[in-house]
Amino acid sequence: MTRKRFITIAGFILSILLLYLSLKDVKFYEIIDTVKKGDFRFVWIPVIFIILAAILSAIKWAKILGGDVKFSETFVALFIGLFINNVLPARIGEVARGYAISKKKGISFTYALSTVLVDRFFDLIGLLLLTYIFLPKSTLPPKVYQALYILIGFLILCSAMMIFMSRKQFAKIIAYRFAKTKKPRLFRIARRIMEVQENLARIHSPVNIASYIIIAFFQWLCMSIGLYFAVLTLNISIPFMYIPFVCALLNMGVAVPSSPGYVGIYQFLLVYLLSIFDVPKHEGFTVSVLYHASWYFPYNILGFIFLMKEHLKIREIQSLEGKSE
Repeated sequence: MTRKRFITIAGFILSILLLYLSLKDVKFYEIIDTVKKGDFRFVWIPVIFIILAAILSAIKWAKILGGDVKFSETFVALFIGLFINNVLPARIGEVARGYAISKKKGISFTYALSTVLVDRFFDLIGLLLLTYIFLPKSTLPPKVYQALYILIGFLILCSAMMIFMSRKQFAKIIAYRFAKTKKPRLFRIARRIMEVQENLARIHSPVNIASYIIIAFFQWLCMSIGLYFAVLTLNISIPFMYIPFVCALLNMGVAVPSSPGYVGIYQFLLVYLLSIFDVPKHEGFTVSVLYHASWYFPYNILGFIFLMKEHLKIREIQSLEGKSE
């Protein structure tokens, strides 16, 4: 069994298991009652803030790419990547958006992919910033604190790697060690290391770094506001100050392998995180479905339209997976 197939199967199994745990002890009539008491005048508002978050994300990525790359081009490539993540296993959406922008602008695929990695790094910083600004003063479960400590450690590690990788001499030494093995996969890694170094050196300005972090923070804040309006739509009582914390941990948690579209893991995490603030399980599950749908359908509709517009094929994108390793 190939590594790709193993990860795909494991992701589907995990999704089914987590979906089962999300629905365990939940009665169907409780979900129906939650929907009935909702005020669906607010149902379209989450979509607005979710699209606004995508706009901010595209602006940030365009700034990281630099050159003559326009916001409209990164916006299209971003939605292509989001669509691919929702319909294909193995989470190759990041590879897809890197390929889409490289094909559109005629730039190196490895360089485009390196900007995606840098962009995701600033996304992580934005999420962690949101987490600690809105960290609840009430006592959290030990598992949540453990997860936060792990995330802090991961951020420190990533930050250290980013600093080292921005140094040309360090990057050259690492790249040389990979390249001299003459193995195709390691040679591709060596090329990517130099592409990442070039990109990091270009954005090394403190002003640039601060602007990316600020954009990432407001990007995830918009996603949080979208979640809050999904909660309001269902007339569930929870203070807004808890929502960004929930949204941040939710989006960091979906990094684990799952089926396309994060089905199962999304429901499990949102049910668990909302339960910390005394939201009943059946209400948490109903929120998870509504909020999930609020971005799942717009991402897929726009992503599919942009995929057709850019004359890209899903098979073409699937073939890139080996190049990204």
